Amino acid sequence: WYQRRVREAVVSTQSTGIVGLNRVKRKVFVAEEDCVFGGQVKTNDVVIERIRRAHLNDLENILPFILLVLLYAASGVGSVHDVAVVSQVFIAARITHTIVYLGSVMQPFRGLAWFIGLGCNVYLACKILMNL
Repeated sequence: WYQRRVREAVVSTQSTGIVGLNRVKRKVFVAEEDCVFGGQVKTNDVVIERIRRAHLNDLENILPFILLVLLYAASGVGSVHDVAVVSQVFIAARITHTIVYLGSVMQPFRGLAWFIGLGCNVYLACKILMNL
């Protein structure tokens, strides 16, 4: 069960493919050798940079969540139901955050989605620490 939750969290990091596809589509690359079939070296393309920042933000938030879920599972501090609910909320928050980030939606929606994900991490960390 925990492996399925971790797998779901990893799936939401698939924006790596989105970055690569958009680089090819826009013919904008970061290295000269990538321009063999056309395109240009450009490190400040607005669209690519926005997608890349969304991906990095996902990595910065999802990896700690995966670690916390694994620690939670290893410590046996709570029920499967608790971590299931927290995982579903976290995944929904991260997907929402990524969609809002890529869609350039005005704040506070992106901030709220990020804060909900952070709350899930804090909840898991507190449950682990309180039961050491």
